[in-house]
Amino acid sequence: MNRVHLAAATAFVTAVSLTPGVTAAASAPSAGRTMLVDSGVIGGASGARVHFGSPAPDATPMSLTLQLPLRNQALADRLIARGTVLSQARYAALVAPSAASIARVRSWATGRGFTVTSVSRNSGQVSVEASVGRVDSAFGVRVHSASLGTRRGLAVTSNPTVPNSLGLSGIAGLNALGRAHTTHIKLPTHARSAAPTSGRVAPKAVSDGSKACATYWGSHLYPSASGQKFALESNYLCGYLPADLSTMYGVQAAQSKAPAIGLLLWGNEPAMLAQTNRYMSAYGYPQLKTYVTNVAASNAQVQARHADCDPYNAGGETALDVQSSHAISPNSPIYYYGAKSCYDNDLSTELQLMVDQHKVSTISMSFGGYQDDAGSLMPADRAAYDRALQQASLTGISTFAASGDDGDNSTQTTDAAPHVGYPASSAYVTAVGGTSIGYYQNGTRAVTAGWEDQFLAQPSPTAVPTSVVPNHEIYGAGGGVSSVSTIPTWQKGVVSGSTTHRVVPDVAALADPYTGYQIRDTYYTENANGVPTGAGVEEYDTYGGTSLATPIVAAIVALAKAYNNVAVGLATPRLYAMLGTSALLDVNAPSSAGVYYESPSYGKELVVLDGKPQNLVTKAGWDPVTGVGEPNGMSFIAAFR
Repeated sequence: MNRVHLAAATAFVTAVSLTPGVTAAASAPSAGRTMLVDSGVIGGASGARVHFGSPAPDATPMSLTLQLPLRNQALADRLIARGTVLSQARYAALVAPSAASIARVRSWATGRGFTVTSVSRNSGQVSVEASVGRVDSAFGVRVHSASLGTRRGLAVTSNPTVPNSLGLSGIAGLNALGRAHTTHIKLPTHARSAAPTSGRVAPKAVSDGSKACATYWGSHLYPSASGQKFALESNYLCGYLPADLSTMYGVQAAQSKAPAIGLLLWGNEPAMLAQTNRYMSAYGYPQLKTYVTNVAASNAQVQARHADCDPYNAGGETALDVQSSHAISPNSPIYYYGAKSCYDNDLSTELQLMVDQHKVSTISMSFGGYQDDAGSLMPADRAAYDRALQQASLTGISTFAASGDDGDNSTQTTDAAPHVGYPASSAYVTAVGGTSIGYYQNGTRAVTAGWEDQFLAQPSPTAVPTSVVPNHEIYGAGGGVSSVSTIPTWQKGVVSGSTTHRVVPDVAALADPYTGYQIRDTYYTENANGVPTGAGVEEYDTYGGTSLATPIVAAIVALAKAYNNVAVGLATPRLYAMLGTSALLDVNAPSSAGVYYESPSYGKELVVLDGKPQNLVTKAGWDPVTGVGEPNGMSFIAAFR
């Protein structure tokens, strides 16, 4: 959509419901100070399970973000619902607090001994580094060591107070228990050979008795006909190649365009460009010409401060993001932003920097957590993401977040209840779910199903499989109902599960690791403290997860925007408008196929595609596994206007 003048845009009024901005709970415990209850003590059901230890040492470093109220929030939400795109200057004039108020907060922070690390007037935020001792003194709190389930970090035992004169509405980062993890799954080391596969052949019609991974669907099949449960079966895939993704999604006619693609993670793999191009050369795919990094901390720096972020092996995620984005849009420059940790406040700060610098068309975030639960991530922490995502939506950057790899997450959360992740459940981002795709070497799909893996016992090639409860994870694309984000207008009357709260995901692409994508990355052997014991070994590996689906969708949307020469921010309203048209592939293939996989730990198994192991079910129309479906090649590209 073309840019519109603000004067015309302000005349537009429509009903819309989005995540509201954080507001200060204005209780004054002492003269001249305001208490910020949305920034302090973790509440809700999860809060009851926070265990506090001893006070944190005064010298312990913390990253915080000081927030001022935004202006015209309701108008901003209406403009997003309309699809309006503003210039950066127009956005600042509409939403940003005054330069004077930002300067006042910055001056106060410096005066309290804080180190100001970044300032974003557009989002009304000042990011700082400070010791626990200075935080305690400035905000009248006591920071303790704390735990929430398996998470360890810092948390405050009382709500912070701030001088009324500052006008602050929130402080993000006071509870450093929320951290992100990469949403990918790496199969045990295997890959096809480095030599290109030439020609296309039809799949095998019968078992060849081989247990090897299949280069394409059906190129190896171990179970005999009497042992097959489904008409469509294959050994697990060695990993699709860059050219396979390109033809699988049918976007070659748009690939002359070169929209800039943004990726957000933490840390940095310095060899990423070189190893990516060694991969592309080995398989005859175009080189990645432009790879620009903006890194807040090296892997060694991240590891020294936050070893739980495992920055060295997060490089596999970076390779997955870079090499799948490049496969879809081979002429695109890629901008990688590496946060200084996997903690939410550091990630949202780096996201805000990317949006402020405004060099990219789309942003892919292949990470998440279970922090949508109101008791795990404070409103001020969610607002730190939402402010950047809102700004992106109104200034022409489309953002995408992985929905997760554990279905409804009930096996992962501290309360054993279903939850979705943040930022995927923000109303200002497009949440990406996952599919399983059996792709023949002749260039056609054998099957497209929702990623809902269920495992069946396969004790011998001739035995009929029976359902079992495995003693390892059942994987599947994340989905469900948000606890904190209200339903946006484009989901009303379309989705199931809730009429009042946002549901996840919105769209989907290839994610199942058993039908996964081959990457070239560096594997590090680490000691017990997470420190590499050597330089690392470059290798081919097969990955899956919604971490794969997210950059695929982000790259397709970037191509669509460039192909049609349109300015689009939030992509989600357009996706829902396409529901039921040829622009989308509606995914609805229950129990249609199986992947034979011989686990090194658990013996022979058959992985049922679309096996419905939890309560997430693929169905016609929108569903909590694939959203509105998959982008359907050039029909999608042409319709994205």
